[in-house]
Amino acid sequence: MIIATGTLNIDENAKLAQQASDDAKSAANSAADEAGKVKTSLDGKITVSSQEPFDDGKNHDEGDIWYVQDSNHMTSEMYTYDGSDWVKTKMSQTVLSVGQLSALTADLGTIEAGYLNSVEVDSSIIKGGSISGSSLSLTNGNTNYWLDQNGFHDSYYGNDIFNGYVKKDVWINESGISISDGNYKADIQPEQIKMSGDGGTGTIWSTNINWPAITISDNIQIDSKHIIHSNDYGALYFEGGSDGGEDGIDIHAGGVYSHGTNLLSEINKIEKKLKM
Repeated sequence: MIIATGTLNIDENAKLAQQASDDAKSAANSAADEAGKVKTSLDGKITVSSQEPFDDGKNHDEGDIWYVQDSNHMTSEMYTYDGSDWVKTKMSQTVLSVGQLSALTADLGTIEAGYLNSVEVDSSIIKGGSISGSSLSLTNGNTNYWLDQNGFHDSYYGNDIFNGYVKKDVWINESGISISDGNYKADIQPEQIKMSGDGGTGTIWSTNINWPAITISDNIQIDSKHIIHSNDYGALYFEGGSDGGEDGIDIHAGGVYSHGTNLLSEINKIEKKLKM
């Protein structure tokens, strides 16, 4: 009885071990079958090629995807099969939406967008039908440009009228146009031009000239002391137009003085003495 019992237990254990082995093989075969099914289902569904879609000899169904990649595995285009043809696919802004990008470097070529929101754009050329914003600042060598709520301002360095290298500025705003050339400045406003500098300050109005001194032809000067003189201290000639000194003209005046003496009164005195 003892031997029989021992034999029964051994046979039972052998059967259990065989069953476990069979179950393990079955599970492995099932997993392999499932893997084969997945591979089969993906075959032709996603195609990666260096070329745009062409007849690759496979039967494609609607929804199949075709990626175009270069040798560096960079994807440049994506196509989706619509049942009869490959259609180039674009990603919407919703699909590409991200919370935040800490750093992004991209060779994008041409960007087509309805709205681009950016804090700073660094570019050599910006083209557009209109550019709106609160301010614009540009720099080109030693020239700077500003455009904001205060108007337009251009600042640069160059030679002044005396060949001195000075800072020059141009302002355009609601008040008019201002031009600064070192120590000299001109303000152009409605109906007037105001100038200032080392030689004094004055204004040219639409109806008159208000200036401490006016120089004509670089020689004849009219100043605020009722004086007309030549800058080279030469004689003044009143001529008819030939500039030869022969064509004299009449001078009409209520009184003509020389060194404080009324010449007309002196002539009258001389005439009276001659008649006596």
